[in-house]
Amino acid sequence: MGKIVFWGIIAIAAVVIGRRLYRYFYNSRQPQHSLAVLVANKHTREFMGRTRKDQTEMPPPRVQYYVTFRPLEGSEEREFRVSQHLYEQLNKEETGTLVFQGSRFIAFEPDETILDND
Repeated sequence: MGKIVFWGIIAIAAVVIGRRLYRYFYNSRQPQHSLAVLVANKHTREFMGRTRKDQTEMPPPRVQYYVTFRPLEGSEEREFRVSQHLYEQLNKEETGTLVFQGSRFIAFEPDETILDND
């Protein structure tokens, strides 16, 4: 029974690592694309941190930040995980250029706003 559990854990680890490597190499083979987009939505996902047996307080949750971009022409919406810094800088309905490679987010360059100083 112990060997079955051991090999089961090894098999699961191999599948997880294999999927990550596949996604990494798949994205690396894709060309970079630039697309005129609108920031359609922003949201976060929180995950509870791990605690040790001797720890009495809950650790702060881990937060992941996601932004949904809607192309100005054609194509369908795309959601990417982004850094907290970029997440806080972006505003809904903001337009700009999305740069991505496969399913990997590269950058978002907002359109420059022209200020009218009358």
